[in-house]
Amino acid sequence: MKARWLVRLALVMVGLALVAGALGVFIFQRLAVSDQDRVIRYLPFLSPLRATEIPFRIPTPLATAPFDLDSLLTPDAPPTATPLSAVLRVGFQITPTPAPLLPPLPVRHRLQGAQWEPQKFNNCGPANLVQAMRFYGWTDPQEVVAGALKPNQQDKNVSPHELADYVNSRTNGYLRAIVRTGGDMTLVRHLVANNFMVLLETGFYDPDTPQQGWIGHYLTIIAYDDGLGRLFKLDTYKGETNERYEVLDELWSHFNRVYIVVYKAAREPELRAILGDHWDEDYNRRYTLDRAREAAAAQPNNPFAWFNLGSSFTALGRYLEAALAFDRAFSLPDPIPFRLLWYQFAPFEAYYRSGNYWQVIALAESVIESAKGYVEEAFYYRGIARAGLGMWQEAYADIAAAVRFNPNFSAAVRAMNLVRGGQLP
Repeated sequence: MKARWLVRLALVMVGLALVAGALGVFIFQRLAVSDQDRVIRYLPFLSPLRATEIPFRIPTPLATAPFDLDSLLTPDAPPTATPLSAVLRVGFQITPTPAPLLPPLPVRHRLQGAQWEPQKFNNCGPANLVQAMRFYGWTDPQEVVAGALKPNQQDKNVSPHELADYVNSRTNGYLRAIVRTGGDMTLVRHLVANNFMVLLETGFYDPDTPQQGWIGHYLTIIAYDDGLGRLFKLDTYKGETNERYEVLDELWSHFNRVYIVVYKAAREPELRAILGDHWDEDYNRRYTLDRAREAAAAQPNNPFAWFNLGSSFTALGRYLEAALAFDRAFSLPDPIPFRLLWYQFAPFEAYYRSGNYWQVIALAESVIESAKGYVEEAFYYRGIARAGLGMWQEAYADIAAAVRFNPNFSAAVRAMNLVRGGQLP
C-alpha cells in the first residue's frame, strides 16, 4: 500500500515538473530575442529553444506616382556639387580628396587618451557621445546624457542631430558638434589624424548573435592604419575593435555615410579647413545627393542606394522625388531591413509631404509592431498622416502618445498644439 502511494506521489511530482517545464518553455519562447539571450546566460540548456527574430518586412509602397528612373538619376543642371579636387581611387571606391592644401596623411595615427564606455540598455548613442566628450575632458556620465536624450529607457533610437544638439546646448560653449552626410574614408582619416573625435552611424551584424539580424549602431573612431587598411573604433558593445576600410564603408553606406564631429569650439577654424566646402550644410546636402545618384545608377538593385537617394532628396525638400526613390527602395527583391525605420525617418517625411498619407500610416504601423511601440517617431508620423486625412481625434491621440513617451520631442509638441486647433503640421 505504501509503495503504491509513493508511486502516485512520484507520478504527481513528475507531472507537475512537466507542466512547469512546458510553461517555462512557453514563456521563454515568447520573450524578445535579447531577453532570451539573458536567460541563456544562466540556463544554457535552453539555447536550442532560442527563437529567431520575427521576419518583419517593410510594407510594399502604395505607388506615389509613375516611376521615372532616368529623371531621378539625371544630375541637376548646373551640377549641384563637384569633387573637392581631383578624384582619387582608394582601392575599393572612387572618393574625392579633401581640400588640396591639407598636409599628406601619415600612414597611421591613434588618438591618445580615448576611453571605452560600455553601453547600458539601449544606450548606444549616449555611450558613444560620452566617449567623444570625455576625450576632451567633459565628464557628463552616461546616465545624465541618456536621461536628457531619451527620457524613456526603452526608446530604440537617438538620432545624430539629437546627439549634436546635446553637445551644442549643454557644454557651455566649450564643445561643439556638427552632422554631415556623404563622408568617405579619406575624410575620416584626416579628422583622426588631426585629433578630432568622429562618430559614424552604421549597419551592424553581431557575429555573436546572428539570429538578431541587422541593427543600427554608432561607432567612435580612434585610429587608422593604412598599412593594414583598417579603422580602429570604440564599440560600446565590445570595446576596441577594428575593421577593414571596405567592410566598414559598406556598413556605413546604410546610413548615407553620416558622421558627427565633436570638437573643442576653439578649434573650429581647423575643422573648417579640413571640411572645406562641406562646412556649408547646403553644399554638403547637394554633394551627398550627387553621390547617392551615382551609387543608385551603379547598383540599381541595391535598396540602400535608393534609400540614400530618397534621404538626400528629402534633406533638400524635394519630397516627390524622394518618395519615388523610396518606392523603388521598398519594392526591390532584396528587402530593406525592417529596423532601418527605427532610426531613419526620411521616408515618413517624404511620403507625408507628397500627400501619400496611407503609406505613412502603413510604415508607421509596421514600426509600432516591430519595435513594440518604443519608437515615438512612428506615433508622431502616424498622427500627422491621420491629420492629413481629417482624422483629428486619432491624430491628436497618436501625437500625444509620442509626447508622453518623449517630452523633449519638440516637433511632436508643436504638432500636438496645431492638431488641437484643427491645423495640419
